[in-house]
Amino acid sequence: MGYKAVVMDLDGTLCTDRKLHMEDKKAIERTLEKGIPVIPATTRMRFSTSMILKDLEIDNHPLICNNGARVISPRWKKEGKYKDWHEINLDHDIAEELISYSDEKDYEITTIFKDKKFWKRSRLQSDNKSELDSVTELVDVNIEALEEGAPISIMMHSEGNGKKGLKDFESYAEDFSKKVRLDRHHRFQEWIALTVYHSDVSKKKALDLVCKKINISVDDVLALGDDEVDTEMLEFAGKGIAMGNSPEYVKQVADEIAPSCKNQGVKWALKKYILGQN
Repeated sequence: MGYKAVVMDLDGTLCTDRKLHMEDKKAIERTLEKGIPVIPATTRMRFSTSMILKDLEIDNHPLICNNGARVISPRWKKEGKYKDWHEINLDHDIAEELISYSDEKDYEITTIFKDKKFWKRSRLQSDNKSELDSVTELVDVNIEALEEGAPISIMMHSEGNGKKGLKDFESYAEDFSKKVRLDRHHRFQEWIALTVYHSDVSKKKALDLVCKKINISVDDVLALGDDEVDTEMLEFAGKGIAMGNSPEYVKQVADEIAPSCKNQGVKWALKKYILGQN
């Protein structure tokens, strides 16, 4: 079947530690040259997606970011040149409850907005690996971030909080299960982070919106992913391919398993289904 678009996750699918393999990059460039959209579908913000994909002319097509809480028109790399096709934030009162709990427990969280995120100042003091970028602002306590309004999401990493902290925060957030979505993130099958979104957020719903906007059937989409947040998208697309580094339950919902991210699974999938090369 000739697929008319490719939608792919970034971390664990296309890149490792924010780095793209050159062979994957070349395969994406050849796919774009054929006039086939390559649409990122990532938990990342627009800003960090732009930085990771800065060397690819990929923004002639839409972007699914914040796990589908935000869908952005083409030209999304350029400030002032794109339009938000879709955005959904957490309920402000629920965000306040969750963030207040994180302060009570002294957890390190990231409170994420459209083009801004907030960290506790103590995070930089305790973690030598953390570095500020142009969209990160520091607060003394997490709750100060809500002066910005209702966030898109709240994210907690195991680093700085431990697995015990992740489990505790997840358990607390489950009390709001009818109004929030909880996504676990893994790195090579190890649980490393949790993100809380509005319950209506998903990559599947975002992909459906994009297909309608660019006037193609979802059956004509090749989807690539590696984690829990990708499962609905992999099942929904015409063909869903899981990376070899995916947890077993992700592989079970996929139509096919590609080599791992580190072994250029993206290149393998594009050559097989788009580029027509052995």
